Amino acid sequence: MAFPGAKVHRPSRRSFARGQGPTAPQASVTITDSGSVATFTFNVPVVVSGVIPMTVSGGLTFVSQTVVSPTVVTQTWSAALSTKTFVVPSNPAQVRTYQGGGLAPASGTFS
Repeated sequence: MAFPGAKVHRPSRRSFARGQGPTAPQASVTITDSGSVATFTFNVPVVVSGVIPMTVSGGLTFVSQTVVSPTVVTQTWSAALSTKTFVVPSNPAQVRTYQGGGLAPASGTFS
């Protein structure tokens, strides 16, 4: 059985080409210290599902982490953080934005 009329070729209604998808916003973080407590302040609300991986120089050990609000997290370390350097890797699995974006890398020295 043949369909009536000529075939109609319509362009694809895909909004993205194959292999492409929408980009999720990436969170950036500012880290400050007060004694042995590091405070992470994010520019957008994030979901924290574990300990945020941060490497601190000087052989300090991680003690605890508290989620204060969707944009603020505190970590307590075994000694004072002043003059120590820190590194937070990019896109750790423990931190995601509400839209599914990751975390930009951060590094520096505590003052």
